[in-house]
Amino acid sequence: MEVTAAPRPVERPRADTPPAITHGAIVLVVGPDAGDPGERACVVVQADLFNETHATITVCPLTTIVGGEALFRVAISPQEHTGLPVECEVQVDRITSIRRHRIVKVIGHASATRMEQVDQALRRWLAL
Repeated sequence: MEVTAAPRPVERPRADTPPAITHGAIVLVVGPDAGDPGERACVVVQADLFNETHATITVCPLTTIVGGEALFRVAISPQEHTGLPVECEVQVDRITSIRRHRIVKVIGHASATRMEQVDQALRRWLAL
């Protein structure tokens, strides 16, 4: 006689469970700017060590206005599986920390190469 384990229920995230946030995740954020009620794409720049437990998440907003500020802006293409509909730039000069409940969802992820460029731009911007 074969013994089989009882089927385990499929675990689904609860509606109030925040999405998994990792370094390089591209997220939609509600009102990242003061007085802005809309949603905006941002890239998570905070170290993974703090992402699950800290009350805030450090992000850089994205803009569709690509201006070529290569020292502190990093271009991200929609062809990179980012979830972005158009080419954007990471606004390293607008780094901010937001309460995690303002993150609506994860829409994509920046590549390791792209995040290294973002990290380098952050080091330049913050003189680290």
